[in-house]
Amino acid sequence: MITTRGNHLLTTDLMNIARSGVDASNQLLNTTGQNIANVNTEGYVRQRTTLVAELTGGVGRSTTERVLNTFAQNQLRRDTTQYSQFEEYWGKTAVLDNVFASESNSISSSISRFFAAVQTASDDPTSQATRQLVLGEAASLTGQIGSMAGFLRDKEEELNFEVDNNVRKINSLVSSIADLNDAIRVNQANNRFDEPGALKDQRDQAILELASLISIETRINSNDDGAVLVNLTSGESLVMQDGSFNVFTINQDADLNYKSLQLSSNGKPTVLNIKETNLGGTLGGLFKYRDEVLESSRRELGQIALALTESLNTQNRMGMDFDQQLGINIFELPEFQGLSYASNTNPNSIVTGRITEGAASQITSADYQVTVDAVTPGAPPTVDITVAMLNIDGTAVTDINGNPITQSYTGLTAQSGVFNPVIGGMELEFSSSASYAVGDQFLLQPTKNTADKIKVSMTRPEDLAFASPFRVDANLNNLGDAELVSTRVSNTVVDNTFANSAASAFDGSGGIHGPGAAPGGGVGAPAEILFTSATEYQVLDSAGTVITVVTGTTDFNNMLAQAEASGAGPAWPAAFSALDDYPGYDFSLQGQPKAGDRFSIGYNTDGLNDNRNGLDMTGLQRQAVMQLNNNGAGNLVSFNEAYANIVSDIGQKAASAEISLQAAKTLKAQSTDWFESVSGVSLDEEAANLVRFQQSYAAAARLIGTAQDLFNTILSAVR
Repeated sequence: MITTRGNHLLTTDLMNIARSGVDASNQLLNTTGQNIANVNTEGYVRQRTTLVAELTGGVGRSTTERVLNTFAQNQLRRDTTQYSQFEEYWGKTAVLDNVFASESNSISSSISRFFAAVQTASDDPTSQATRQLVLGEAASLTGQIGSMAGFLRDKEEELNFEVDNNVRKINSLVSSIADLNDAIRVNQANNRFDEPGALKDQRDQAILELASLISIETRINSNDDGAVLVNLTSGESLVMQDGSFNVFTINQDADLNYKSLQLSSNGKPTVLNIKETNLGGTLGGLFKYRDEVLESSRRELGQIALALTESLNTQNRMGMDFDQQLGINIFELPEFQGLSYASNTNPNSIVTGRITEGAASQITSADYQVTVDAVTPGAPPTVDITVAMLNIDGTAVTDINGNPITQSYTGLTAQSGVFNPVIGGMELEFSSSASYAVGDQFLLQPTKNTADKIKVSMTRPEDLAFASPFRVDANLNNLGDAELVSTRVSNTVVDNTFANSAASAFDGSGGIHGPGAAPGGGVGAPAEILFTSATEYQVLDSAGTVITVVTGTTDFNNMLAQAEASGAGPAWPAAFSALDDYPGYDFSLQGQPKAGDRFSIGYNTDGLNDNRNGLDMTGLQRQAVMQLNNNGAGNLVSFNEAYANIVSDIGQKAASAEISLQAAKTLKAQSTDWFESVSGVSLDEEAANLVRFQQSYAAAARLIGTAQDLFNTILSAVR
């Protein structure tokens, strides 16, 4: 009897080896086909199948995994974050740069045209046509400023929309990453030998997209379940180990248009404030553009608008118009309401601010936080407050020594219609009386939203005050050669009751205060200078009464200021000195006076050809009257210089951002090439693999045929 056991085992083992070879080759072909099919799939990572030989012969279980270099992947994410940030920052900054640098939009050109019109009108102050041209250029100037301010406001709304949109994208991606982590955990637990490549590709693509929006860091979960933890670069968790995740929320306090971010934990009562400067990516670029370019430009433009118009208002008030009346304001400046913080006791209590007349040089581009320190009932009630200067991002403005700039005030009247002067060229009205509570805070932004609210209030060209309201005339009998070289008007406030400490010597009826009408009820305002020697002079009122005597003078600059400072026998009236600036005018002489020389001072009646105040108004264009820095440490600059600073600052930031963008683009290209060289699909390589695996598959199939032939031969032998 012939046995076939040994030969049967031989053919059986050969059949198993052949079948495992076919299966292995088939898996290799499947992996290659998967790579080829997904060559154009975004985020796809090339896969590789590895085989293990069985000790008893044939091929063991195959393992398919992604070909990935973690270092290259992390570098790509970092470079993507940086590129996205600079791309967003440069793109938006370049738009502002083009707008501000355009000659057609130039505020500087509008300022120059206005002052040129003032100069033309000053050359012929009796011409109504040139006066009308001044009002036309004033309207054009405010219109140009308003258009630019409106454009910047639209840009803020556009930015807020983009911030909201990107926050929604971030939250959606974070949620997707957490869900994909869960799916990967389940899949990997059920299949220990094959990596869930498609799920991981989706998750890594979501992480890369998240990295383009914000700066993140990732790490593998410590229990090796396939999940990835995601944190902000600053350390706050987005996707956590327990599978939960955090979401961004928009936080708005006093300024509803200035958005800040918080992290709100999913299902937990935890809220974390996020520093926008640390975000990176597209969202970080948006906040960087907002804080460094957009918001600063809005405030600096508003500062120019307020300082310019208030300077012109002040100067026009220092003059006499064509109707021989004291000048009035050319522009109407808006009031601005303080924004109430959410924690205030009474949400309906308000604080209103406005620019103090004559305080143009004190205006800054800072915001101001008003804190109520005490409330005292009474008739009227009063409040104690602290005013703190704030930067755009809410941090304190510091002085040259690094100390926060704050100022405390006590006993301010809390009554409607009463404005109290504070720092920054502002005055505040506390109209809600007793509704304030200790700790209440208000945010005032005098330069942010006011530039497009300034209007030309003057309608009559006759109201332009090109003449000076007072004049000094030398007596025809003077023997010396002393002559008038300059006059100065510093105050024209009319208040014949002197309840207002800012009252001047002008009575509002075409004259100055005479005896009995001036402060103190005694002597009148200075109306004449009488020299008793070359170094001594008397100051007299309109009745010839001596107000004071100045002796030992060595120059004749600011004659009345000298009289107030050193006058004797009698002394300068205390009632004059008690006021802020009385009489509000002064003059200077040059030359050598003789005893008996007289110079009379009076209202400039019929001085319609006078253009002294018009020339002073024209000179404002060249004067340095604007604060360059919020802390007051810098020099004052002119209006054109201030606008040039805005243009050059935006241009410099745009140029710097473009350089950084090009560098970031190069780095991203390098990291992309590095990543693709490892994880990307090469069709040439896959084509070669396809031929090789096809051959191994055919050979293994041939081996099955050989095993079948051997088995058939054995069966034939035993029949």
